[in-house]
Amino acid sequence: MKKLTTWLLTLLLTGLTCGVQAQSQSQVETDLNNLRAWMREKSSMADSTIRAEWPLVKKEYKAKTSTLDQNAKELSDSSRAEYNSIKQRYQQWEAQNETRKATNPNGRELENWERRMTGTSQIGRIRPANLRDSFVQALELTRTQRRDWSLRDWDYAELVMGEMNTRKNEVLDKLSNSDKIKIAALQVEFATLKKSREAKDAYENVREEH
Repeated sequence: MKKLTTWLLTLLLTGLTCGVQAQSQSQVETDLNNLRAWMREKSSMADSTIRAEWPLVKKEYKAKTSTLDQNAKELSDSSRAEYNSIKQRYQQWEAQNETRKATNPNGRELENWERRMTGTSQIGRIRPANLRDSFVQALELTRTQRRDWSLRDWDYAELVMGEMNTRKNEVLDKLSNSDKIKIAALQVEFATLKKSREAKDAYENVREEH
């Protein structure tokens, strides 16, 4: 009887341990999923917006990776490799944002960029019904002229897009679902075009070094 009781207790403890480990592993995988979604969201934002929010971005990253760093051994091999890849991408991103200074804009030049991209220098007064068309105009200009833009040109374009994003947030409840979806797609496209420029510059820098 004593042996049977000991065996049952051992079996029960083993089951509890396995359950705790499975729960812990499930949580750490969830944390990785959350980090992946967070990186995707931040990567889609304009660089000027990220620079403005950089202290908060760093704080959020530290909070999201704190538990993952402690429990990384509980990740599967593929998940651990993905986590290391995400951390490397973030470190490169951090280095870029820490070292690059934001554009010190010239007021008159910024107004010119606002008019070129949106048709007005009063972005804060764009009516909700006209905001979608303003985003469309901004992206049409970006698509046609981006290959000729310098880094400073891109900085001005990002400043204008940042103003547009601010205006969108101000009138979000007055936009139709169709407009929200279209504007979100245009925001992602702008960020993608900007990343393509950065990738091109990085490739050319590597070629020059070799």
